[in-house]
Amino acid sequence: MTHIIRFIIISRSQWLWMVSGILLCVLVILANSLLMALSGWFIASMAVSGASGVSFNYFFPSATIRFLAIVRTVGRYAERLVTHEATFRILSDLRVWLFMRFEPLAPACLERYSGGDVTGRLRADVDALETLYLKIIAPVVAGAVSIAAGLFFLAWFCTPAAVAMLPFLLLAGVWLPLLVRRFSEVPGRRSALLAAELRTKVTEGLQGVEELILLGALERQTAAVDGLSVQLVLEQERLGRINGFSQGTMALFAGSGVAAVLLTAGIQVASHQMAPPNLVMLLLFSAAIFEAAGQLPSALHLLPAARESAIRIFELADAPIPVPDTHVPCNMPVDNGICFKDVSASYLPGEPVLQNISLTLPAGGSLVLSGTSGIGKSLLIEILLRFREYEGSVTVGGTEIRDLPKESLIAMMAAVPQRPHLFNGTIRENLLLGNSSADEERIQEALRDSCLDAWVAGLPLGLATEVGINGSAVSGGEARRIALARALLKDAPILLLDEPTEGLDSATEREVVSRLNERIRGAGGVTMLVVSHRPACLKLGDSIISLKRN
Repeated sequence: MTHIIRFIIISRSQWLWMVSGILLCVLVILANSLLMALSGWFIASMAVSGASGVSFNYFFPSATIRFLAIVRTVGRYAERLVTHEATFRILSDLRVWLFMRFEPLAPACLERYSGGDVTGRLRADVDALETLYLKIIAPVVAGAVSIAAGLFFLAWFCTPAAVAMLPFLLLAGVWLPLLVRRFSEVPGRRSALLAAELRTKVTEGLQGVEELILLGALERQTAAVDGLSVQLVLEQERLGRINGFSQGTMALFAGSGVAAVLLTAGIQVASHQMAPPNLVMLLLFSAAIFEAAGQLPSALHLLPAARESAIRIFELADAPIPVPDTHVPCNMPVDNGICFKDVSASYLPGEPVLQNISLTLPAGGSLVLSGTSGIGKSLLIEILLRFREYEGSVTVGGTEIRDLPKESLIAMMAAVPQRPHLFNGTIRENLLLGNSSADEERIQEALRDSCLDAWVAGLPLGLATEVGINGSAVSGGEARRIALARALLKDAPILLLDEPTEGLDSATEREVVSRLNERIRGAGGVTMLVVSHRPACLKLGDSIISLKRN
């Protein structure tokens, strides 16, 4: 219940759409029930009038029947339109809220989850929550209101009939939904978990299909996916059987309720306390009002799976932020010099990587960090980018980076990470992520300084060439140089390069190093920190520091 309340709070900006959808649902149910009741009363009254020879004004009831039919038809369309619009708006708000919660968790927290799992929570689990309003909240609220209104209508014409109908409506609207929810709890929760695990397995299998083929593990991966699929189908079949049981039981209660109304109201007619046409009216109304109760078991049938999706979403959204941001105003650094003093940090708790590291990079200077793999070179760059927490002091221009808002700090830096990501788009679109307002001259300059100008010029589509998903349509060296050009295009006062020439042949590597040196020396004032174990990159630094384990 807590997760549903939280879901409503997040969606509170769409309250008008949500309430309007529920009211339209109530309107449709009541219009349908009254249409059935009035139609029965009208036909029975006409028959009685014809048999007794008493005049009967049929104009008003026939006009009312037409009006209710129009209200039911138009209301049904409007109800579908409004409830689905509310659902789409709610999901949109939820996705934005969730992305804003996920963003501070990257990369230190999100790296503990597989890519398929994070994607599944952000997309599939959010999509699964469309049932929470559309098929759970709206039907339950509308059903409860409609049942109360239906009982009031019955009591207005025949109190004994309302009393007789009450237990069957309670059984259908309260006991049966709770029973269905209890039966659906385990299979509903398991189906949500299995669906999430299946999405993760399929995503990871598609992403690593080449390695699976080379390692001969494709059949094993396929068997794992098939096994999860079989388990998911079994749980969904269990849910289907529970749903069939609820529908059959609902029909039983509806028939019993109508029979109870027939018995009690029939006694009223026999004792001349109620007109015979009213009996027909109450019978048809009683049958129609069970439409409201019929929504409730189906709604609670879907609740466990929707709740499990909500738990998965909020579990990740509530994860503690590994590197908190500061919102306290602070003076911007006076220059772009970098100083590490007694810095210790790690990727995982209890596994120190950097211990008491101190180094200084003056403003406008360049430094190359070398050392064995796993020594913590890349970790220093991640600390500067505020991706990792640290102990000690790290300052930029004399200002502690903890005291700087992340947005202000990132604005001062351009970086090429160890594993740069290319987005599924063109080369131009990927470059413009570094500077969306860059003109053609600056783009060509960045291409030239990253040794991409000749390669791009030789492509049939040039900058309009698609790079593919994760840069799959270009080589590793080309992807790294696109990331380098993107960073250069940002034209930030601090440039952080993590293995900028990885994957390049020696001739291209020497050319990239030479052009980078020309650019940085020519620009003046740019502070550059380079992490590399390649000898050619040592020429990028005014100074070189080799990190070693204590």
